[in-house]
Formats: sequence, C-alpha cells, structure tokens
Amino acid sequence: MRLRAFLAGAAALTLGMVSVPGAAPHAYAAEAHTLAPHRSSPEPASTPLNHHAPRTYSPTGTPVSGAPDGARAVSLAPGDYLDRMADKEVKYYAVDVPLGHTVYVSGTTVSTVKGLEALDLKQIDDRSGSCRTDTGLSQSLSKVVTASLNWGATSTGRNNSCARPGRQVFSVTRRGTGPPVPLELRIFLEPAVLDKGPAESVIARYTEPGGAPVPVVGGGSFADATPLPGSGHFTDDIAFGEWAFYRVRLDWGQSLALQVRVGGGRGYAPTEVRLYNPVREELAQESAAVFDTEHIFAGRSDPFATRPVRYLNRSERQQELADMLPGWYYLAVAVQGEGEQRSLAVDVSVGGAKEPGPGYAPDSGAAATPPGRTPTNGAAPAGGAPAPAGGQPTGAEKSTDASAVFGGPAVWLGLPLALLLGAGPATWLIRRRASETRPG
Repeated sequence: MRLRAFLAGAAALTLGMVSVPGAAPHAYAAEAHTLAPHRSSPEPASTPLNHHAPRTYSPTGTPVSGAPDGARAVSLAPGDYLDRMADKEVKYYAVDVPLGHTVYVSGTTVSTVKGLEALDLKQIDDRSGSCRTDTGLSQSLSKVVTASLNWGATSTGRNNSCARPGRQVFSVTRRGTGPPVPLELRIFLEPAVLDKGPAESVIARYTEPGGAPVPVVGGGSFADATPLPGSGHFTDDIAFGEWAFYRVRLDWGQSLALQVRVGGGRGYAPTEVRLYNPVREELAQESAAVFDTEHIFAGRSDPFATRPVRYLNRSERQQELADMLPGWYYLAVAVQGEGEQRSLAVDVSVGGAKEPGPGYAPDSGAAATPPGRTPTNGAAPAGGAPAPAGGQPTGAEKSTDASAVFGGPAVWLGLPLALLLGAGPATWLIRRRASETRPG
C-alpha cells in the first residue's frame, strides 16, 4: 500500500499531531468516558443536521487487572477486556497460542486531557526482551489512541521464544498526561490455514454509489459504531469535541473505498478522519482545518481504500494495508476545539464479489476462533467453516451478530507527517508498521 503525504499548513499545529520515538478496573468499567462538550448553537437552517444528543466514548469489556511483571501476567482468552492505566504505568498480560495459530492483540485508550497520549504494545520473549512493538500516539485535544500486534506460533525450537507455541506475554505501556484512563484490550486467535485461497489483488477504486442520502447517527466509540449497510451516501452532523464512529462489514473478496465530507461554517474546525481494520489497527489518517466551505477528506481521486479481503494480503512488504481478514472496518471522525456543529457525510463504495476464503484446519482445542465465530471471555468455540467476522453488535444485531476481532499483518508504527507551509488547510495520512520485529 502506498504512503500518501499531503501538504500541511498552520492547522497542523492546531491539531497537535506530533511524532515521538518510541486502580480498580471493576469500578471504572461502568463509567462513560466523555469526549463531547455541551453542544453549541446549531448551524443555519440551510445546512441539514440530525440534531442528535452529544456523543460520549463508553469503554467496554470484561474487567481485568494487568500484572506488574511478566511472571505474573494474567492469562486472557480471546475476547474484549477493560483495564485502566496511569501515566508511565506498564502492565503485563498473557495469551496461549497453539502451534500454527496467529494471535491478534490491540489496545485502545481515550483521554481528554491536553498533552501527548501514547500507547506502547510489546510482545515479550523469555528473557523479558522485546519481540515486536507497536506505538500509537496523539496530541489532539480529545484523543482515541490505538496500538496493535499480531504474531504466529510457527517454531517448535527452543531458541526462538518469540514464535514458540504456548504461553506468550505482552505488555502495555501508557505515556500520557493527567489521571488514569480506560484501556480496552481485544484478543483474537486465528487457526492454522490449509488452503490460503486466491492471491492478493489491487487496491479498490472509488465508485459513485448513487441513491439518495440516508440520515444516520454515528456512535461515540468502537463498541457502538454505527453499522453502514454497504455502498451509499450517509449523512450525519458532528459537534466540536466529538468522535463519530461508523463501521462497514467486508466479507472475503470484498473491498472498501470511501470519502468523508465535512460542511463549512463560521470559524475553522480542525478535523481528523481515521480508518481502522477489525483489530483496530490504524490504516489511514487525514487531518484538515475546515473553514467556511465543505471539505472532502480522502477525495475520489485518492480515497481511503482496501484491496479485496484475502488471506494472502498478509505479505511482509512495507507500506502494506492490513486488509487480510473479513469483518468490521471502522471509520472515525473527530472535530477538535470549540464552535458550531458541522454537517458530516460518509460516501461508501463496497466492491468485489464474495469469495469462500481460505480453508482453515480443524481446531484442536477451544482457543481459536475462525472468522465469523464468537470469541468469548474465558472460552472460545472450536474451529469450523469461516464466515464474515463481527464486531461489537449494536441494536437489533445483538441477537444474531458474532463479536470477533481480527486483522493486520506486521503492524505499522505511527509516523505523523506534516509540512508547515503557511496559511491554509492541513492534511496528512499515516500508514503504520511494526517498529521492531525480530525474525521468527
């Protein structure tokens, strides 16, 4: 996947995206972490707005408390977990990875305190060294920071503990400002594969979906991200200080291309648009200061886009998009600062034909969750025929949708790119890759 960089103006400093080098959870689990101020006066009547209640970020997951060292790391089955972390705190967790399986781990923190918020995720070897590392960071006013890792149990030898099957330890480090913040953890185990399926393909193009605009109300977090049914034009509104989350489900063989339009208004609105895969790995980001006219993020000539979802997309080439497993792909839009709410539109183009996908080996235990099955906290169902994976179900989906987490090749390190060229909009895009990977 190519790395795109856009010119950045004075608004880059306003957004504050800066690149840097690399406690009872049960009480915190019930709290809603507010990322939205009181709504200001609406836009003029000529701008269509949905007028929904202020969005808040509500962390979700089974409460857990990470250990202070690797020897005492708490063992986690596939599923969603909720902890909390203070500044400069390090916590350790463990997961059992059977031979031939691949594990996916992600962490998410949210904060509204001014200053840098960084999250380091590391796989730890037998000597407490680092096998793999991913770092997420933000210096926006309201921050949602993610980091993700994946690795396979491919070695039976004793001299490579990073790829050895069995108990594997990973750590989470928070480098932030202010009081403790919630930490969401997601864990998914993918079984060994017998038939890898079709070869990787080219990046999708944006195709005008047509049809009338459909009003929607985006959720305030990953857990309640509003599902979009596929191709179409979807309209919403967003207030300063809010994050609006949407999700689009891709099956094997399907691709995604999209753009976001934010309406103009009085003053300027520093805005961020981010795309994540099902394991919350940040695939792309574009930021700009929106002034008095509508701004199009990831426009049709260069949209946020994936390849058709295929197992063989997981090559080790640099600048590679992590579109190698089906499931929910998340879009997040945030407007920073204070001011009037703005109109918001998401244009979605889903392409490709559904495919059978790869052939997974029958699971030998209860640890792995093939795409489409439901990972649970404490136990997961045995393997079976793969199907599209789910995310956190909302509304009517709760009765039928599976909650699964997967995605990502060797992950990408956040590298914010900004060029100060005087006045004007600021935009840039991030691709992330593993900052440190020891050969398996």
